[in-house]
Amino acid sequence: MATKYDYSEKQYLGYNRFGIIRRTVIALFCLVFYYASEAGDKMKETFLLLAIVILVLSVASLLIQHLETRLDGSKLTLIGPMTFKKVELDMEGIKYVEVKPYSRFLLNRPMFNLHKNNSQRFFTHGHWCVEFETKDGQVVTLGTQRPNGLKEILSKFVVERV
Repeated sequence: MATKYDYSEKQYLGYNRFGIIRRTVIALFCLVFYYASEAGDKMKETFLLLAIVILVLSVASLLIQHLETRLDGSKLTLIGPMTFKKVELDMEGIKYVEVKPYSRFLLNRPMFNLHKNNSQRFFTHGHWCVEFETKDGQVVTLGTQRPNGLKEILSKFVVERV
């Protein structure tokens, strides 16, 4: 029986732009070397095989889940199946919620629970994130594919300042 959450999102590792570009460049290099090389048959076959393996692994990485976001009541659960870690955050009393571009850089690497300067980051792929501050003063940056929907749901938990 499936559990119904207020918000649920799964992000997959293979969709990360940094990984896609890196794998494609390496596979193209192997294919160019295969077609342009005058080396022995074994060397050419090795590069062709390497290009095929890289492309197959690239397609397989589209099935590898990196981050799962669940909101059930006032508890936000971030699950990293690859790292076997789970982070739970209480959403009661958050100070603000805003949608922002994740980074100025085109190529961002995936991260799960990166602590830096009193903030936590969770990101797999995309351009947008939802940033909020918990009641403990911890700033959380959460990469998401549906930033406006997540912001709308989290804005219910924002405490009005007096």
